[in-house]
Amino acid sequence: MEITNSPQITPKQSKISIIVSVVLIVLLVGSVYISQLIFQEISQSFNINILEARLVFSLSCFCYAISFFIYGPLSDQISTRLLVIFGCIGTIFCLGISGFIQSFRLYLFIMSLTGFFAASVPAALFAYTAKTTPNKQLPQKMGLMISASIVGMIFSRSFIAILTDNSSWQFAFIIYAILIFCTCLFIPYSIKNAANNHKLSIIQAYLNATQLLLHKTIIVFLMIGFILFFIYLGISSFLTFYLKGAPYYLSSTTLGWLNFAGISAVIGATITGKLSQSINGNKLLIICLLCISASIIIIGLSSNLIYITIGIFSLFLFVFSAQPIIISIINQTVTVMSRGTISSLYLLACLAGGSIGTYLLGIVYEKLNWNGIINTCIILSLANIALAYLGTKLLQITKK
Repeated sequence: MEITNSPQITPKQSKISIIVSVVLIVLLVGSVYISQLIFQEISQSFNINILEARLVFSLSCFCYAISFFIYGPLSDQISTRLLVIFGCIGTIFCLGISGFIQSFRLYLFIMSLTGFFAASVPAALFAYTAKTTPNKQLPQKMGLMISASIVGMIFSRSFIAILTDNSSWQFAFIIYAILIFCTCLFIPYSIKNAANNHKLSIIQAYLNATQLLLHKTIIVFLMIGFILFFIYLGISSFLTFYLKGAPYYLSSTTLGWLNFAGISAVIGATITGKLSQSINGNKLLIICLLCISASIIIIGLSSNLIYITIGIFSLFLFVFSAQPIIISIINQTVTVMSRGTISSLYLLACLAGGSIGTYLLGIVYEKLNWNGIINTCIILSLANIALAYLGTKLLQITKK
């Protein structure tokens, strides 16, 4: 299948459209992560073990990831506004009734549905942004969307935890649903439907999505995203165990404050989004990947908490600095009518990398402890640099 660039045929997004899109992504992405800091309260409500309560996040995140393959092709064929409203209403409904459910199994099902509905909003809005933004401004706008996703993860966990401490998680979920509802009121005035002169049948749209996965250049950049999140979420997950043990013995509260280093991800996504307008994106990507390797080495070899904090800050910074570059490259590799599909496939690759990375690195941690995780991630980060170099060569061949 021949994949070529297509000129932008749609107008720029208005300021109000960008603001509403960002707020929706913050809230809907955040809805998948709202249970992460309140496992204890959930376990007490349903009288279950706290380890069972973790299934709430695991299943919700799994359904969220898989749903991107469902919504990706749909976002190229169905009205953006309709898909966004569908996801918002479904999420509001699930959050609203979750507090009244007595059965934990039913609660798991409802929270899994939350992940399913929530995924439609970033899938639709990433596609909308890709279609309504000129290629030159694409890294900057995609960086903004990715930054919104990161803020959503941080905001939702903190917001729900604070409300839960002051009231209950059931009340917190209802307030969160109300925030989504209030934002929905602005959708008719801000989210327009991107022009699409190449309507396909739904079956053909999914066949095209499968064909994209056979394109060598796209496979390489999807693998880069997969490995990035394998490393990022893998290290983030097991860093908690490492820092709670000797010689640090950090409390959960201290770890919570340490997690605010993740805000550097927003800085990284914003800065590289702008830099890519003046610096070659391929070179910028390799620089980011080299810095990720250095960050892992700092975290792994340092015995001083200050240096470890610097390593965490820089890891988040450069992982998410790379994101807008990669997603911009793959969007410019396909036609405009496939940009929703490819954006969703990339997000799916990242989420799959994070899930698989957390699982596999758990096995490494059991056998080789923290040093095994660091060594594994260093090797993978170096492999990612080689993949990025291969990707640049394939792009040059494609352009010829």
